[in-house]
Amino acid sequence: MANPFHYERLPAANDLCGRSKETGQLAHLITEGKNIVLFGDRHYGKSSLIENVFRKLPEDRLHSVANLYACVESRDVAVCLYEAVYKALPFNLERKLKEFSAVFKQIRLGLEVTPTRSPKITTQLLSQEFEQLIEDVLTGAEQLCKNLGFSLVIVLDEFQQIAQIKDAAVDSVLRTHMHRLKCVSFIFTGFRKSILSGLFFDEKKPLYGMATSVAIGGIEPGLFKPYLEKRLGQSFEIGAFEQLYDEVRGQTGLIVQSCYTLYARGRALTKDYVNEALERIIADKDEEFKMLFNSYANQQKKAIKMIGRYQGRHLFSQQCLTEFRIKKQSLNQVLARLIESGDVAQSEDGRYFVSDVSFHLWVIRKFR
Repeated sequence: MANPFHYERLPAANDLCGRSKETGQLAHLITEGKNIVLFGDRHYGKSSLIENVFRKLPEDRLHSVANLYACVESRDVAVCLYEAVYKALPFNLERKLKEFSAVFKQIRLGLEVTPTRSPKITTQLLSQEFEQLIEDVLTGAEQLCKNLGFSLVIVLDEFQQIAQIKDAAVDSVLRTHMHRLKCVSFIFTGFRKSILSGLFFDEKKPLYGMATSVAIGGIEPGLFKPYLEKRLGQSFEIGAFEQLYDEVRGQTGLIVQSCYTLYARGRALTKDYVNEALERIIADKDEEFKMLFNSYANQQKKAIKMIGRYQGRHLFSQQCLTEFRIKKQSLNQVLARLIESGDVAQSEDGRYFVSDVSFHLWVIRKFR
């Protein structure tokens, strides 16, 4: 029998579990034409939630996704927005080109045939000025929606990336035109919560007050556990699921991947086998995480090693400071920078942890 778990692609509608509250909230805000900032760490199901909501939208409410992860300059953001509008149009190729070209003045679309004889759209920007491009793409998208009787919601994924762009004030330019839009709205998402929060909740920032926040965490254990047991065809040993859930901070992706491994290997759902599945997953990422760790500066590496060695607790104790040969003031500065960048977070009880759950688990296993 095929493995009932999939973790490398978006789930189908019948693969979803829970999220009824978040689904209803998101659908209501989209219907009202509100801008939304969706908070959630990696692999907690943001994309799955959005996709599920999009499936249920009426036909006259278009939707598209623009992933900004590769944007290194402002014009890249503009290109992503043009592409998102083009992808959202529910027409054949010929009409798409006609409708698109009728409203946008700063981009020219072309059509070429690839070596495999499939059509490929080419783009040529007619301006290099970011403000002109954003005015064109947003006012054009608004006009297009009015002409055709549609509304449009665009997901700007990995939106925190704009904080790294230095050739233009992306957030300021976006705000200038966003507040005029009636038919176009946005969902801003990203995994670096501290940066995303700063962009929308700092009173000094241009996007302050421009979006309603929605946060997602782990799926409620009382719903998730029976859902997984039904698909696995057996029950978890007492405490086994709770142990996994707590260790991975309820991260949906890691829990599903662990169940995939358990099913594939025909394991019973005991604490030992559940732990074995998680250990295998983290071990498979060893080379990836070594490279990630080595990308940090030396003092940052030291702070991350301290989190692993002491599991995020008592980092400022004399024992810990002496062992790692670092002064309290220096450690405080390093941790502050890591928190600002979103790489490290601190819980309400004062414990430090690496934001990426998988990387955090690797750090603990490597340096404890």
